[in-house]
Amino acid sequence: MRINLAGPIVSILLLAAIIPWAVSYFGAESILDSISRLSPATAALIMGALLTNGLIAAYRFKVASGATGHQVPFREAITSVAAGSLGGALFFQLAGQLMARGFVMRRGAMPFAAIVAVTLYERIAAAALSGALALAGAFYIFGRVYLDQQAGGLIFVKLVCGLLVAAAMAAIFGFGRLAKETIGPLITGRLLERAVQFLVLTLLVQIPVMVAYVVATHALAPAIGIDDLIAASTIVMFAASVPISFAGWGVRELSAIFALGAIGVVGHDALTAAVVIGLASMASMALLLVFGVSTRHGNAPVGAEETIAIDYAEALAWMLPIIAAVCVLFQIYVPLSSGLLNVNLADPVAMLAGSLFVLHAIKHRQWPQWRVGRANLFALLATLALGGSLLLGASRFGWTEWALINRFLGWFVLLAFAATGATIAAIGGRDGIKVMGVTYVAATMGVALVELSFIALAILGVRFPEKFIDPGNLQAFALNRNFFAFQLLMATAAGLVLVDKRALRIAMLAVVLAAIWYTGSRSGWLSMTAILAAAVYLRAVTLKEIAFGLICAGAVLGLMTHFLPVVHILLEAIGAGGFSARGPLGPPIVPSDTSTVERMMTLTRGWQMFTEHPIFGAGLGAFRNLNIVSDSKIPLVIHSTALWLAAELGLVGFLVFAVPGFYVWITEWRRAKAEPLAAMIALCLVAFAVMSGPADMVYQRTFWLLIGAALALPGQWQRTEA
Repeated sequence: MRINLAGPIVSILLLAAIIPWAVSYFGAESILDSISRLSPATAALIMGALLTNGLIAAYRFKVASGATGHQVPFREAITSVAAGSLGGALFFQLAGQLMARGFVMRRGAMPFAAIVAVTLYERIAAAALSGALALAGAFYIFGRVYLDQQAGGLIFVKLVCGLLVAAAMAAIFGFGRLAKETIGPLITGRLLERAVQFLVLTLLVQIPVMVAYVVATHALAPAIGIDDLIAASTIVMFAASVPISFAGWGVRELSAIFALGAIGVVGHDALTAAVVIGLASMASMALLLVFGVSTRHGNAPVGAEETIAIDYAEALAWMLPIIAAVCVLFQIYVPLSSGLLNVNLADPVAMLAGSLFVLHAIKHRQWPQWRVGRANLFALLATLALGGSLLLGASRFGWTEWALINRFLGWFVLLAFAATGATIAAIGGRDGIKVMGVTYVAATMGVALVELSFIALAILGVRFPEKFIDPGNLQAFALNRNFFAFQLLMATAAGLVLVDKRALRIAMLAVVLAAIWYTGSRSGWLSMTAILAAAVYLRAVTLKEIAFGLICAGAVLGLMTHFLPVVHILLEAIGAGGFSARGPLGPPIVPSDTSTVERMMTLTRGWQMFTEHPIFGAGLGAFRNLNIVSDSKIPLVIHSTALWLAAELGLVGFLVFAVPGFYVWITEWRRAKAEPLAAMIALCLVAFAVMSGPADMVYQRTFWLLIGAALALPGQWQRTEA
C-alpha cells in the first residue's frame, strides 16, 4: 500500500502560510477573542448538526448499497461512512476513503467493486450538487456587488440560457451519439427513480453541514444576514470538498476568509469558524466510528455478490474533457485586491482531468507522449521561467496577488487544460479528439446564437439594461470582445478540420462570421481572414464553402441591420408595449480613440520596461505593479503577448515560450496538407499568433484545451481494471 502525501503536503503548506499570516495580520488577541465568543451551546449545535450529517450519509450509503444488491445494516453503514471519512482525511481523499471502507467490509458484507461504485456515485452526486450550490452562492454574493446593478438577475438568466443552449447544441451535434450509444441502454425508469432519491439524500447530507457553518459564523458575526451566511457557506463547503488537501484543511480556511470576507465577516472570525468546523467534523466522525465499532456484531453477507464492470477511469477520461469543452466558454471575474481573477467554469473540471492524467503517468511511470519532441521539457522550462520571474518580481516590488494567482498559478491551470485535451486523445484516439472538438464547435455556435438573438431583440427595441448586450463590443461570456473573438476563431479552426457535414461547416462559418463582426474586434477580423486563407492553402476548406458562409453571414447581418429596424418602427407605430427603450442599434463601432490611446500607452510602457530589463525582465506582475488604469479605473495590462513576455520575463523568458511555439508550427505546417490534426494545430497557432500581436492570449483556456488534444499521441492508455 502506497500512501499519497500530496493532500497532507498541500494542507501543511497552506496552513503554514495562512496561520502565521493571520496571526501577524489580525493579531493573536483577535483570534483568541473570536474563540472565546463561541459558547458551549454553539459548540453543541455545531456537533449536533455534523453528527446528523454523518447519520444521513450512513443512510444514503445503505440505500446506495441496496441498489447494488447488498443490504448493509445501518450500524455497518455508520461504521463504513465514519471510517471512510477519517480514512479520506488521513490519506488522499478518495483512496483513503475506499481503503477504509474496504477494511470495514472485508469480511464479505459487500464486495470491493460495489464499494467503489457506491463511493463514486456519492462523490459525483456530492460534487455536482455542491458545485451547483456554490455557483448559486457565488452569483448571489458577487452578483450584487460586481455585476451590473441595473441588470440584476437578468445577467444570471442570460448565463443559464447560454449554458442550456450551448449544452443542447453540443449534445445534438457533438457528444450526443456517443452518449446515446453508451448511456442510453442503461437508463430505465427504476434507475431514474433511484437517481432522484439519491440526489435528495445528497442534498439532505449537505444541509446539516451548511447549518453548522451558519451557526458558527452567526455566533461570531451576528449582524450578517442569514441569507448571506448560507450563500458564503456553500462556497466554503465546495472548496473544502475538492480532493486536493488533508480533510479540507488549508483550503477550507483560505476559502472561508475569502467567501465570508466578501459578505462582511472579518478575517479572524472567518478563520476561527472554519477551524472550528474542521475540528468538529473530525470529532463527529470519530464519535460515530466508536459507536459503530462498539455495536458491531460482525459482517453478515446479505444479498448476492456482483461485479461492477465499469471502468471509471476510462469513463472520466471521456466525460471530463467533453464537459470542459462546453464550460470553457463561460467565465466570471473574482475580485482581488490587485485586480480581477479570471475564473472559468471549466477550471474545476480541467483540474480533475489534469489530475487524472498526471496520476496515470505516475502510476505507469511514463512521461506523457506528444506529437512533437521535447514538449515536456518546454512545459518544465516555461514553469521555471515563470517561477523565476515571480521570485524576481517579489524581490523588486514585493508579492502581488496578480503575479502569484493570475500568472504563476494560472499557468498550472493552463497545463491542466492541455492535459484535459490530451486525456481524451490518449483514451479515445482520433475519435475522442473529434467528439471533444465538435462538441466545442457546437457549444460555441450555441453561445453565438444566444448573443445574436439578444442583439436582434435589442434592435427590435426590447428593453435591456445598459451593457447587457452591446453590438460593436460583443463579449458573450468571455467578458472581453477579443477573448470572445478568439473563442470563435478556435471554433473555426477546429470546425474546418473536424466537422464532416458540409452544411454544418457552412452554418458554423455563417454564425461565427456574424458573431465576430459584432465583436468589433479588429484583430479578430484580421485573424479570421488569416485562418480562412491558411485553411484554403492547406485544403481544409474550399473557396465555395467560404463563399456560401459569407453569403449566409451577410444575409444574417442584412436581416439584423435593415429588416429588423423596419419591424422596430412598425412596433413603435402600433404602440407595442415594452418596445422603444432606445432606437435601433447600428453596426459594430470601431474602438474609440481612447481605447487606441490606452493600448499604445501600454505598448510604450511595456517596451520601456523591456529596454530597462532586457535579459531576465522586470519580474512577473511588474506592469500591473505600475497601477496604470483606464478611464473606467480598470488596471491595464500590456496589450501584446510577445511584449508582455519580453517586458516581465526578459529575452530569456520570451525565447522559452516563442521558440517551442514556432517549432511546433513549422513541424505541423509541413504535414498539414496530409494530416487533419496537423492542419488543426497550424490553424490554431495562426489565430494565436495574429491575435497575440495586439492582445494577451497566453491565458486563454480554449487554446490549450484544443492544442493539448491535437498534440497528444493517441492510444497511450490501456483499459484499466474495473
